[in-house]
Amino acid sequence: MNWTALFKQELKALFTNPAVVFTVFGGIIIYSLLYPLPYQNQLPRELRVAVVDHDNSQESRTFVRKLDATPQLSVAMRLGTETETSAQIAGGDIEGVVVVPQHFYRDLLMGKSPVISVGGDASFFLTYGTIAEGVVNAGNTLGASVKTTRAMMQDTPMEAATKQITPFSLNLVPVYNPTTGYGNYVVPGVFILILQQTLLISSGMLTSVNPHNGAKNLIARTCILTAIYSVMAMYYLGASLEINGVNRLAEPVNLIIIMMPFLLATIGLGTVMGKCLSRPEIITLTVLLSSMPLLFTSGFVWPSSELPVWLNALAQLAPSTPAIQATIQLNQMGATIQSQLGHLSQLWLLTVVFGAIALLAKTRRTTN
Repeated sequence: MNWTALFKQELKALFTNPAVVFTVFGGIIIYSLLYPLPYQNQLPRELRVAVVDHDNSQESRTFVRKLDATPQLSVAMRLGTETETSAQIAGGDIEGVVVVPQHFYRDLLMGKSPVISVGGDASFFLTYGTIAEGVVNAGNTLGASVKTTRAMMQDTPMEAATKQITPFSLNLVPVYNPTTGYGNYVVPGVFILILQQTLLISSGMLTSVNPHNGAKNLIARTCILTAIYSVMAMYYLGASLEINGVNRLAEPVNLIIIMMPFLLATIGLGTVMGKCLSRPEIITLTVLLSSMPLLFTSGFVWPSSELPVWLNALAQLAPSTPAIQATIQLNQMGATIQSQLGHLSQLWLLTVVFGAIALLAKTRRTTN
């Protein structure tokens, strides 16, 4: 069979398989639209909290107003006791509670540090941390005001009193993540994993439904999938990130240099899976179950240095591991392609290994 006929055969096999078509086109588009949606606001803001004020003094009311003025918090209600807040948190009416202790004002006048209690659902760590951040910011602002007033009462000029409290100004400049948002942090890495998982399923399913095809069919299928996923990869790393407001610093040619071995290695691994797992539904299930472990061992959610040595070594067998590191460093951190030679070499090594195993399996099958 000539190459034209082989390409036509592989294209027909792809476009006449509804599961593969939905995975390649539907899955990629749907994920790109739906996955970033929960992170559009980037950071939690104006979280509803209840305040239990046991002091009910002028200063405690000032503190509550400062809480409400922070971008993190919105004082939704004032309650009499802590026990009343449990039902409110459980019902979703508030996200947390701030308790102002008795003698709050007296302790401030005496130079003591009153203890502000903060409660909330700690299972949502980002929400809980934001509530604590808002309370700390309000407390620091009130504390600085009290200290400045006390210094002025001792005949210290206001400017000097202010400088005593804040002898230096802090200018925070976020690096690589300008909004310090969760979306900018997680979306670029997950997009690479989505590309890998959908390509693994597609390549594996096409192999499993046509187990008797030879090495030439594999080459034709690899060319077709590489062409399709090159477009999908550029969409994910370009237009989709732009739409979601994520940093894009890499030159397109540098991303192509990384994407080519990544796609080839993934197709080879998918072909090997298709030879080992003859049922398409088992391939899909295996890939889906591996998604979370691959995400957490890829090195951007949890540092690779903190993983067990054997687990980190096992994670290097997945093309997504070096690809995620390389694309994030290139596209989000502005690294040079020369700095990614290690990741690039790893991807080409995986391409050779998985490609050789796939070709060997195809050749033996054809011979038999």
